[in-house]
Formats: sequence, C-alpha cells, structure tokens
Amino acid sequence: MKAVTLIDKTSTKIEEITKPSPEKGEVLVKVAYSALDTAFEEVARRTFIPGGLLHNLKVKPLVAGWHYSGTVESVAAGVDDWKVGDAVFGHLQYASATRQGSLAEYITVPASECAEIPEGVTMDAAAAVATEALTALQGMRDQGGLSEGKSILIIAAGGGVGTQAVQIAKVMKAGAVHAVCSTKDVAKVKKLGANLVIDRTIKDIASDLEAASYDVIFDTSGKYSFMKLRYALKKKGSLVSTIPSISTLPPFSSFIAISGKRSKALMVHCNRKDLELVGTWIKTGEIHSIPIDKVYNIKNFEDARERQNDSKKSGRVVIKVQDGW
Repeated sequence: MKAVTLIDKTSTKIEEITKPSPEKGEVLVKVAYSALDTAFEEVARRTFIPGGLLHNLKVKPLVAGWHYSGTVESVAAGVDDWKVGDAVFGHLQYASATRQGSLAEYITVPASECAEIPEGVTMDAAAAVATEALTALQGMRDQGGLSEGKSILIIAAGGGVGTQAVQIAKVMKAGAVHAVCSTKDVAKVKKLGANLVIDRTIKDIASDLEAASYDVIFDTSGKYSFMKLRYALKKKGSLVSTIPSISTLPPFSSFIAISGKRSKALMVHCNRKDLELVGTWIKTGEIHSIPIDKVYNIKNFEDARERQNDSKKSGRVVIKVQDGW
C-alpha cells in the first residue's frame, strides 16, 4: 500500500509499504481522509518528549498521522459489530506503542476504538474533529472534574481543542465559561458561547485574573505552568494541560495535591463511547465540527505541511487519502 513516510526532520516521501492485517478484535480501515495537527512535527523531529509519547519513533518506515475517517475493509475474528463497508471515524492512539499512521491507504483499529460517522457528517469533517473533541471532553470531564455549575477558564480557545472545549463546556452546563484567545479569535469564541472572552494581548492571565475564581483551568496550549496560574484556582481546583510538564508527573504532582489543588496532563484516549457522544452532539447541532482550512490531496502532502505551519491558517488542514495519490 502507499504511505507518506518520514525520512528525516524535514523530508517525507510517498512509498510502498506492507499493508497491515487486522488481528483478533480489530478491523482494517481503508482511509478516506486524515488531518494534520501539532503532534506531526514532534514525531517528525523525533523529540523524546512529547514526540516519543505520541508514536513509536524507532519503527521503520515511520508513518505518522492520527486522525482518520474511512470505511471498514475487513474484520478479524471476534468482531461482530462492524461489517465491510461501514463508514467509521476516530483517531489512532497518541502513544509510544503506536507503530502505524493514518497518512496511509490502510490502518488497523481495535473495534472498540472507532465509531460510525453520524448521519449528515461528511468524511472530511469527521476526520477533522475526533482528536480535538475527545481531547476537550476528556480533559475537562475526566481530568478536570468539570460538571454542571462549575466554572472553567479555557486557554487558547481559538484553536482546535479550544473551540471544541468552549462548546462542550456549554453542553455540559458548566457555570461560568471564560476563554482566553488572541485578538483575531475574540469574535469567533464569543459566538461559540463563552460567557467572557479575554484577549491575551491585552490582559496577562498570569497575574491579572481574579484570585480563586475557577474550578478548572484547561490549558489547551500547554504553555502555562501550574505555578503561574494556581492563584486563579479555587481550593480543590485543577489545572489541566494538553502537554505533560514536571508539575503533572510524580512525585511533583503529589506535592502539589497537598495544597488542595491539582496539576494534571491529558493523554487523550480514543474510544467508541466518547466518539459516539461527540457524534451525537454534532448531529443535533449542539456543537460544530472543527472548521476546515483547506483539503489537500495526499500527493501534495508537503504543501499541506507548509500550510499546517502557517500562522495564517484558520482551521484544520485535512488530507484526502483515498483517490488523492
């Protein structure tokens, strides 16, 4: 099968590699669309952290990509809830054990880690949304403990995870939903439903927030330390980051917990239950998918990669895999 392989930090090429075979409990998915995110460059550069936490960096050839939508090509023994031709979406796990990538014609996926694409949702939109929506949901609900009536501050609310987080927090009936973003995203984030939008170019959130005002602070940029933002957390409040730091790892996280506040990092885990929940919200219009900046045929992958790293990009860069070679 064809795949985009990572040659070195800056170079990729399309080459023929071995087509995977599904093992017990897995399905073989023919990839229709994939999408790019910041994890790709970390793996391309072979960074130990976070790159080594997102993909096995020693596998050869190295094929990255996590987002996907496509159709079930075959099912292995032990799978009775999927059939050939079913349209599915999800993302490969961001984990050091991951040895394949969705920038390829085929991937194998555990049957419990994909979901049916909701009626009315296009293949490209399905590929764009899964990682960001699940990251937002699991970060706020599972790591942050967000529930009805609790207050939350979402940092980098104009980005992919941030826009999903604002919408999902409103669906979860959070109390005050406050958001931080750049000037160009203020109007967009207000439209998503945030109760208060803070322009980070005007207000320094490391010093100018109201003390002890949030049950959860969700840093989708991974750029703020617990020490800088702890003053804005309520007692028993949690700072959740999308990128691990020293304060989120033992024993430091345990020392922090003694103060009554918590510092946590999220490693999103793809599972059918959460995919179906997000899919239902999209189908009913309670949340909207990630805006798509542009769709590129996979044969033009280097153009897509350049656009992904362009500061003027607005939305998800999606890759057309099927019929895109």
